[in-house]
Amino acid sequence: MDVVRCEGWWEQAGYGRQPMHGLRLRFDDRLIVGEGFDIIGPFTLEGFIRQGVVNLQKHYKDAHSVDYPGTFDGEGTLQGHWSIHGFGGRWLIKVVALEPGHPGG
Repeated sequence: MDVVRCEGWWEQAGYGRQPMHGLRLRFDDRLIVGEGFDIIGPFTLEGFIRQGVVNLQKHYKDAHSVDYPGTFDGEGTLQGHWSIHGFGGRWLIKVVALEPGHPGG
């Protein structure tokens, strides 16, 4: 399973654009898993990608989960609109590099 370093952000009224830090994703066939942290706290990501459609769920440690549906452009960019309890906003994750020390890296 390849581990990739990513950059990403999410937007929400009142918070503006918030970066996701330490973002790492692992792709295994159609499955995606990862972790990082942001202004809310540490989180994990789990989901899938199929024919350009992405469905992720972001789980904050000891807190809530957020749905992250969107699209994949086939060149390293995932994006869409996140949602939770009537709130939502845009999000974007871009693959930056394969992690050193991992197969293929």
